[in-house]
This record gives sequence, C-alpha cells and structure tokens, in this order.
Amino acid sequence: MKKRCNKTITAALLTFGLIFSSGCAGGLEDEIEIPIYDGAQHEDYKTYEVKRMDLSSGEKTGAALGYALSDSLYTPAGGNLISYNLSRLQELKEGDVIAVLDSSALDYTFRRQEILTQAAYEESLASGTEAARLEYEYQKAVLDSIQYQIDCYTIRAPYDCVVSDAAPLTAGEELEEGAYICSIAHPDEIYAYIGAPSKKEEADKYRLGAKVSVTLTGNTYEGKIVSVPNSGSYKFDLKYSKENMLFEAPKTGPAAADSSKNVIIGFEPDVLEKMLEETPNAVVAGWATVDYTVRELNNVLAVPMGAVSNRENAYVYLIKGGDRIQTPVVTGGTIDGYTVITAGLSEGDLISESFK
Repeated sequence: MKKRCNKTITAALLTFGLIFSSGCAGGLEDEIEIPIYDGAQHEDYKTYEVKRMDLSSGEKTGAALGYALSDSLYTPAGGNLISYNLSRLQELKEGDVIAVLDSSALDYTFRRQEILTQAAYEESLASGTEAARLEYEYQKAVLDSIQYQIDCYTIRAPYDCVVSDAAPLTAGEELEEGAYICSIAHPDEIYAYIGAPSKKEEADKYRLGAKVSVTLTGNTYEGKIVSVPNSGSYKFDLKYSKENMLFEAPKTGPAAADSSKNVIIGFEPDVLEKMLEETPNAVVAGWATVDYTVRELNNVLAVPMGAVSNRENAYVYLIKGGDRIQTPVVTGGTIDGYTVITAGLSEGDLISESFK
C-alpha cells in the first residue's frame, strides 16, 4: 500500500525533539515518540500491517537416492564360478538364479550316500526293527545334508528383490568361501539418505519425523525423516547379512545407507509410486536435493525486514494520525525475509518502510 504525506515544521521544533529524546534513558516505555518530518515536500512510502505469522527457514543439501539397507549375499562354499550375469538395479523374482558354482567335488560323495541310504531303507522294510529304522533315518539325514551343500553352490534370490550392488565377477573365476556376490533389497525400500554431520549442532538440525521436500529432475516430493543416527527407529531385518552367516566373509558387501551413520528420509507409498512414475531414472541417477526446515516459529509478531532500521538499537516507523513516528522495538531475529518483533509493537499496528 502507498501513502502520501505533507508535513510542514520548523527547525526549532525538530531540534527540541531530538535533544529531548537524547536525554531519556531506560527501556522501551521510557522512549518519546518523535514525528519524522521531511520538510515541505511530498513523499511516497510503503506501509505494512504488523501481523502474527508462522515463520520458518530452511537449508538445502544433496542426498543419495536408493535402497536404504541391503542384504548382502555370499558364497557359502568355495569353488569355480560357472555362471554369473548380474547388474545393478536388475530386478529378480524369488528363486531366480544369481550365480552357480562348480559342485562336482560333491558328486561322488552324494552318489555313495544315495546307495547307503537306499540300502538302509530296504533293510528297514525287511527287518522292521527299531534299530534298522533309526539307521535309515540317520543315513537319510546325511544324504539331505549333502544335498543341501550341493544346493548352496547355486545362489538364488531369496525373495522378490532388486540388485542394489553387484560384485565384478567373471565366469571361470575361483572364489573362496564367503566371497561377496551382490547386495539385494526389497523393491519398495527406496529412500533418500544424507550422511550425518559429525558435529552435534549440525546433526541436531535433522529432527525425527520432520517433513522435508525432496527434489529430483525438477520434480518435488514430500518425505519424512524416518531415522537419524542412534535413534534406533529404523529397523530392517537383514536375514542374509554377515551377522547371520555361519562363516566368516573376507569382504563385506555395501549397505546403501547404514542407519547408524545416515539420516534416512522415507516416502508414503503413493508419493513413492508417483516419484518413480514421473522420474523413472530416479534410482539410476542416485541423487536428489533435500530442503529441510532448520528453524520454525509459530504465531509470532513479524514485519518485513526492510521495515526495521538498526543504528544503536532497532526501531521502526509507526504511523499514527498520518505521521510517521520513530518507535524503538525489540527484535527476535530474521527468518525468511521477516523480522520477529518481541516488544514495541502490537498486532494491527501500521508501520512504513525504513525512512529515506
């Protein structure tokens, strides 16, 4: 809004007012209202109404986009790699073959145990004794154990998954027991994640449950911080992780975002679906920009920062009866282009832009 003011005064009155003002001391209640005169001329100026507002300020940071946590698969036995054809972001169904190792060293053992098991079975049927039955059950258990070992040479997808990382392996390569093969994740476990700052004051900016905006390729989606380091809030059952193996792996596969070291941002299912539809290469690109709120104040008195002047103290130009009056105020900082007023003004007051 624009206002036009025409004031005529004498230099003596202005001098008196300034001298009187400089002799006052104390808080805001001790200040004298001094009309601001600018000679016999017209002046245009903007006015602002003092309002209660919700203010917030944010920061932007880069984030990785991918699978928050991944199961890492390893070879349960050593052997020559017969087949392996895997690539990152490849989708697999439960039971799909990932890699096949040469199990021929167990062929003779398995065939011999088959014969022993069959003989024990026939003896159990012929004699009908308890001892013969127990012998058969023992031989059958040994055979099943050998079959399990053979099956382990074929590594299959344990559930419907996507390959989040694949080891650079070549058919014909000799692998040791516990060699890393790949990492897999549930297809809907897509998150944005930020490396947690080392300094506590920086890490405290990320609040569990806070809403953030995630932007990729020009599209913005709402997310929520589902985990911060050491919160213990994000649990993911890694059934095939190193901790659950019965052998020692020489190399640990990568987990896309360790929840103990990263701030993890999740999406509602419909938001995630929309994101993947609008940005099909989201995970391929593997990056995003996160806009999060650092400071937030609700229901505070605030004015545009350009309406507050600062010399020794902060003041504004309050409009009363058509005059602009220099009025001291106490401020509470500036957020998003607005200065918070903690004392000196009331809601509904009319002020002008800084005096020229």
